[in-house]
Amino acid sequence: LPTSSPPVPPESLTLRLLQTIIFHNASSTDMQGMALLGDLETHSLDCSTCKVRFLQPWAQQGLTPKQWQDLEKLIYNNLSNFIRMVNILVQEEGEGYPFVTQFTEGCELLPNGTSRRFCDAGMNGEDFVSFETDSGKWVARRGDKLTLKAQEILNYNQVVAITLQFLLRMTCVNQIKSFVQHGKESLERGQNWGLARTARPTPDPGEWSWAWLVS
Repeated sequence: LPTSSPPVPPESLTLRLLQTIIFHNASSTDMQGMALLGDLETHSLDCSTCKVRFLQPWAQQGLTPKQWQDLEKLIYNNLSNFIRMVNILVQEEGEGYPFVTQFTEGCELLPNGTSRRFCDAGMNGEDFVSFETDSGKWVARRGDKLTLKAQEILNYNQVVAITLQFLLRMTCVNQIKSFVQHGKESLERGQNWGLARTARPTPDPGEWSWAWLVS
């Protein structure tokens, strides 16, 4: 076991998980996922199996193989439940296909050791719902029936809320510290530390989802 805590980055550093789901119809979806440390892609997600792919030599640090496996199962179950919920709501409200949902979630670690957490969902490039880590509640970002019903269903599931709070407050922050400890040398040598800085605000879901669709 390490004898000292992992270092805090010298400047603000953000770890983000980006997910896009394209709903072609009620039985067909395409999904993409990636993790970014600042601007550097560290992981990708094979959403057919929700297998995490490590894109940096140090990207597996911070969690044991068993913990990564458990995280993959958690992602798979949550995505499956989300897709099922959205399809039901869309059909109930008479919404049409195709459409796109986007998630951006993660944390920003500041030099003083404090952190900021975020979890936002968008639909067709517009704000949909957001998760407030402190209260453990989902907040609707628009007032239509579909969004309000989704907010109600999401807030009913306290297990997901508690799990998400833990992942954003603890796991995400610890991962940043681990990546700084194990990946600083390669970042400085091959990517320039500036690539991993939060030089600009975390993008809204609509700002990055469409680039994925045409890539």
